[in-house]
Amino acid sequence: MTAPIPRIEPLQVLRGLAAILIMSKHALYEVDLISPIDFNYGNYKNYTVGIDIFFVLSGFIMIYISRGVSGLPAAKEFIMRRILRIVPTYWFYTLLMAAVALLVPQVLGSSAFDIVGFMKSLFFIPYVNSAGDMQPILANGWSLNYEMYFYLVFALFLILPAKYSLIAMSIYFIGSVVTGFWGIGGIAESFYGRWIVLEFLAGAIIGFLYLKNIRLPSYFFYIGLAFIALSVLALFFTNTLESYGLSYSKPLVGFIAVALMVLPQKAEFVEMPRWSVLIGDSSYTLYLAHPFAIGAITQGILMLNWQDAVHPWVIFTVIFAVSIIGSYVAYKIIEKPLLSFTKGLVYKR
Repeated sequence: MTAPIPRIEPLQVLRGLAAILIMSKHALYEVDLISPIDFNYGNYKNYTVGIDIFFVLSGFIMIYISRGVSGLPAAKEFIMRRILRIVPTYWFYTLLMAAVALLVPQVLGSSAFDIVGFMKSLFFIPYVNSAGDMQPILANGWSLNYEMYFYLVFALFLILPAKYSLIAMSIYFIGSVVTGFWGIGGIAESFYGRWIVLEFLAGAIIGFLYLKNIRLPSYFFYIGLAFIALSVLALFFTNTLESYGLSYSKPLVGFIAVALMVLPQKAEFVEMPRWSVLIGDSSYTLYLAHPFAIGAITQGILMLNWQDAVHPWVIFTVIFAVSIIGSYVAYKIIEKPLLSFTKGLVYKR
């Protein structure tokens, strides 16, 4: 096993912010269902920009952790590391969701249990569920279907000499979108042929610039912080991005945010507030586990018939706090031990 690669704290914090935005979107949606929110400013559907940030980040990280190496051994090491990082925690929460679907199916809707969908969910195979949505049993795991696809494609092109791999990967992803995944149709076209895959490629290009030491002046980092802050405020104060002609702005926000957190000179050495880094550390668990916190709290309120007695913003605040604190606790007692166990098991062999 190769030595650990240094972590870039600003990107870790950005990862945490992305997870918070996605959690907030889902929380506001569920709260609005049981206790309508007076939401005169903003549109919580726009908070899905967190997914765009995640995908651009993922593309950068793939290039960053591979460090310009190539060949079959590098590809095998890369895919092994990614599987060990993603699969154990995802399987844990997928199994937990399956248990909920079996025991209390009435609270889940589109996540109702079926064995074929469950097996496809475990192995990151996209499918259309009984509700007509292309989502696994753990609904927000749809993005991980893309992640595993990215990893596989990246590993395949990593076999090529380093100077050709990014070019070949660019041709592949752009071609898959332009041609509708090479005209195959079906799930391939409707899922893997979507423009969203280009966000991964955009992040990979940022990673390529970083490794080539093509950097911006250091003050661009602070421009980046201001840009991210203003973007979050814009999410709150803009009712619909579409009404302002900005329906395609979210991928651009993701690209600029990641680029300005990593490309300025010495950005990788910036120390971020400890609490923000801790949220970033637990962001994967936050992303996977927050539906359980949201579901438990909203269902509890419905069972107690408190939806008219408790202000919706109070409900949201409770969900927000429980999700973040609970995710950090789950990160320490579930995700980290799972990772340590599986890594030890695999690398010992």
